[in-house]
Amino acid sequence: MECEKCKAQIPDDSAACPECKSLVVQNIEGFEYTKQVQKALKQLVIEQSERIADKDQLIAMMYDYLPEYQTERELLALMVNKGILDVFLRAGDKTQAITDAREKMVMEYDIPVNGAEFVLAAFTYMLRIPYASKLRLIEKPKETDKEKEKPKEIAPDIDDRVMTRIETIKYRLKKNITVKEGYTKIDGYCFEGFGFARSVTLPDGLLAIGEYAFTDCKHLTEIVIPASVKKIEKGAFNSCVSLTDIKLPDGLLEIGDNTFLCCEALEHLRIPDSVSSIGANAFSGCDKLKKLVVNKNVKFIDDDAFSYCPELTVYCYENSYIHKYCLQYKINYITSAVGTALPADDIKEE
Repeated sequence: MECEKCKAQIPDDSAACPECKSLVVQNIEGFEYTKQVQKALKQLVIEQSERIADKDQLIAMMYDYLPEYQTERELLALMVNKGILDVFLRAGDKTQAITDAREKMVMEYDIPVNGAEFVLAAFTYMLRIPYASKLRLIEKPKETDKEKEKPKEIAPDIDDRVMTRIETIKYRLKKNITVKEGYTKIDGYCFEGFGFARSVTLPDGLLAIGEYAFTDCKHLTEIVIPASVKKIEKGAFNSCVSLTDIKLPDGLLEIGDNTFLCCEALEHLRIPDSVSSIGANAFSGCDKLKKLVVNKNVKFIDDDAFSYCPELTVYCYENSYIHKYCLQYKINYITSAVGTALPADDIKEE
């Protein structure tokens, strides 16, 4: 990253330029105009410093200084009214103030983690407090002329070669299904209701599994998903009531709505580090789900994601989003300190 003032290189985890000591402006995930907001608030303080202690005046001035950023302005105004800015203005220990403000926003006011990080980035820059958010978007370095001349690798298209429902007819009476190489996507509802299937092995190079692709496969106990899969659409394994063995690939981006709805035999699962969200009813009705390992990168979980999971215990990092989610929804949890390893993939009880 390059300093906007002196053009020196700044380490990705730094809050200020090592040369000129200027604070780093930073965009936060989901808030692509954070930098513009930070600069506008800095200008507000320079020109109106004597008025920022008055909440009503500050909020009114935000309309003048942030006229085109309505969503960002409304969130900041709400947090001013809730006293988040006061946490910084009154604190002696600014580092502790950041922690306290984040906790109040997430735990008391139900602000999403990235929303809280946006507010922290805006207020700390406004008050000249060094802060490097963990959700800061890291800008890619500019390409050199030589790099521009290199031929670009073309990523495969998910829809290059889609397996359709008609192509699955030959597998309908098989117990152990191995899908041949070459497919990039399993189409929606492809294997719906395949009552004879006991195991399925999907091919290397597969990128996506369509919605409800394996729904209602009542006797399916095991499915092997290749590391290439990045997308599993909603309801893919809905009502696979015998499914006990599945490993989700690293690189998967989200757990969609109804993905494992009513998978009554599923007992343990690890959510890959790449997953950032878990959708509605994703694990609802998983009666025997006992242990779920969830990484610290998950930033959104639907309210009903784990409804009707009476035996569930979540393994997670202390003070992570999922930890706070478990506290809010009274789900059993076991935490690990940040920097230590979560349980391994095989977390069955001995």
